[in-house]
Amino acid sequence: MKATSRTDSQRTSTENVITLPDVAPRLGRIAAADSPVAQPRRQRFRILDFANASGSRAYRVQGMTRSGEYVRRNFSDLKAAQCYQVELEAEFHKRATEDSTIRATKLTDAQLRIAESAFLRLEQDEDLLFAVNYWFQHGRNRAIVVEAPRLDDAVAQFQTWLASTDSLRKITKDGLRIRVKTFASMTGNPRLDTITADTLEEYLAKRKVSSLTRDNDKRALSRFFRWCIERPRRWITSNPCREVRVEKPERQPPAVLDVEVCEKLLRAAEKFKEGRLAPYVAVALFAGLRPFEIVRLTWKQINLPDGEIRLEAHQTKTGKPRVVSINKTLCAWLSRYKEREIFPANWLKDFRAVRQMAGIQSWPADVARHTSVSHFFRLTGSYGRTAEEFGNSESIIKAHYQGRVTSQATKRFYRLRPQKKP
Repeated sequence: MKATSRTDSQRTSTENVITLPDVAPRLGRIAAADSPVAQPRRQRFRILDFANASGSRAYRVQGMTRSGEYVRRNFSDLKAAQCYQVELEAEFHKRATEDSTIRATKLTDAQLRIAESAFLRLEQDEDLLFAVNYWFQHGRNRAIVVEAPRLDDAVAQFQTWLASTDSLRKITKDGLRIRVKTFASMTGNPRLDTITADTLEEYLAKRKVSSLTRDNDKRALSRFFRWCIERPRRWITSNPCREVRVEKPERQPPAVLDVEVCEKLLRAAEKFKEGRLAPYVAVALFAGLRPFEIVRLTWKQINLPDGEIRLEAHQTKTGKPRVVSINKTLCAWLSRYKEREIFPANWLKDFRAVRQMAGIQSWPADVARHTSVSHFFRLTGSYGRTAEEFGNSESIIKAHYQGRVTSQATKRFYRLRPQKKP
């Protein structure tokens, strides 16, 4: 094997020798203690720092092993070169007659002492991994959990938290409050940590409701148990709802109102109490806001000159602010009825009266929003723009809203302007 020459393409005319002032001397001391023969003080394996022809830095470890083999190896990382140097030094100094071997390790002195103590207490080395895994699965969790309260006490504290938190919408709070309270009233008052997946399945089986409602019950209870797991409570270590499976019904396509029905609804809203609900109906049909988003909408958020409605994070389902464009049809309705409240008192009673005037017998959930999204996608043909406008994902738009209405129906839909005043 040839020695390294100055003409090597990977070296320049200048080289720097990098030593390990901390590790190498200690290895030397270990070897000196094991052998009566004094060892040379210089390092047998050096690190040479040089620049490649490309300009990048490189680190070469080189030296002679005990068997007389010349070692030379390049590294792009200094840490890797230093680790290799330590391995070579350790290999050189170990005694062939001993079973123990000097090795490079990332463990600290304290960690090495703990490891040695642990191995002395085990019959087999591999038992250490089983012990660690058992601790993570059982001992660690039980060590941090306080005594679990009874279900009634936990539910009472959960209700208090719901009343004080601002992280959830009112409609979400109401749903959690009712569903969790119903579960507590039908389950008795067991300790929280004794509630299992079987307990939940028995409760859900008693509920004479649709599979969709049963699934919503499970989701609400899962949120309650997650709250019990969180700090500072830590009453339980796992959520029993994880093992509960509820058969979901086949999802029905979103209902869309015919243009004729939309027109009847708008005309009824104009006639009822001098247009009391006209702004609400117009925003629902032509802006596609969710019902609870309209509840929180104020005129200050409506920018007619720029054609925008800004919804803040606390008003939306996703918890993110959103800007909704005001098309010409919606602008005409809002301009005509801008003196009216968007969400007046006794809204539900009045809206039922308006639907009755329009001859609408049933009102599927979010049907006005579904109608708006369907026509907007037909008008623009853009998945991304539709998703951004209505606070959905593109996958939802593709799965549920394309092809719901015709181009001719969309043209008629956006021509539904307010009637001229007599």
